[in-house]
Amino acid sequence: MIDRPLRRRSDYEPSEPAALRALVVDDDENYRFFLATLVARFGFVATTASDGVKALDTIADTPPFDLLLVDFEMPRMNGLDFIAQVRADDRYADVHAVMITAREDVQTKISALRLGYDDFLMKSDSEVEIAAKLSAARRLVTRQRRLDAAVRELYGLATRDELTGLYNRRFFFSEADRLLAENRVVNFVLFDLDDFKAINDTFGHPAGDRILRDIGSMFMTRTRRADLVARYGGDEFLMLVLDLPPSEVALLAVRIAAELSSHEWSFDDATFAVNVSFGVACSSLLEQPSIAQLLGAGDRDLYKNKWLRKHPDVDPSLYEYDTTRDALVIEFMRDHKFTRRAT
Repeated sequence: MIDRPLRRRSDYEPSEPAALRALVVDDDENYRFFLATLVARFGFVATTASDGVKALDTIADTPPFDLLLVDFEMPRMNGLDFIAQVRADDRYADVHAVMITAREDVQTKISALRLGYDDFLMKSDSEVEIAAKLSAARRLVTRQRRLDAAVRELYGLATRDELTGLYNRRFFFSEADRLLAENRVVNFVLFDLDDFKAINDTFGHPAGDRILRDIGSMFMTRTRRADLVARYGGDEFLMLVLDLPPSEVALLAVRIAAELSSHEWSFDDATFAVNVSFGVACSSLLEQPSIAQLLGAGDRDLYKNKWLRKHPDVDPSLYEYDTTRDALVIEFMRDHKFTRRAT
């Protein structure tokens, strides 16, 4: 399975729409210039290529085009071979492609449609006829962009925690389950805001919400793009780190916890920081790792670290973990239907 890139909130936030882009491919320099000038009238930024080979090189080295206008008969590579290769690229699976041809036989048109073209331009067409088709193509491209934006927005709403903007735990566990099934090295880091209830009780829930939003933003800026961060519970967060050894994961957790703990907030003339505890769990240390095992190991490490901070002068061997939390983790995973790999 192809590894999907893990995404940040900014991947789904709206931005200024990019200009529409068209690629005109024709070995006739005059006709190529004519079409490039015409598509520019309809709001496209035009790029040109003299044959299919050069066009493929252009596609490989530039952002995706919204519209392809491709001559059927060209040296080195004809329009049919070109579109077959283009459609094999995931970025161009749905691009609007128009074949330019001087041929009027039915077989050529059927072959073009079968291989991936969406429309035709005859070289004998008048400028008015070509303009009408370009106008229709622009409507289709614009409609597709709106649809893509709506899908991205819905995807973000379905996978994000509304308050912090981080991933929600269902998406987090889905990704973790997929990565474990692919035998990737999966590391969990659990973060907990110490004594957070006292903040809500003292300054009110709006103050607590502001802190949680700020923590979410800090996770965004202090983690790598490949790291997956989710809100696990009220004041608990989960981070998934891929393909790092335990020693490096621990150093990463120490750094992030320290940076989060150093941030200060001010409410009602009181300025304070929120201490952040963490626990680490690594699939490379487990014989048959599962989400439940990683959560349990991370939870044990988290509460041991909390206890050690509160009892710095006590023998660490005296620490006893509340084993009832193991049952709570298993119950939690069962309730969320992530039991396939639980052991």
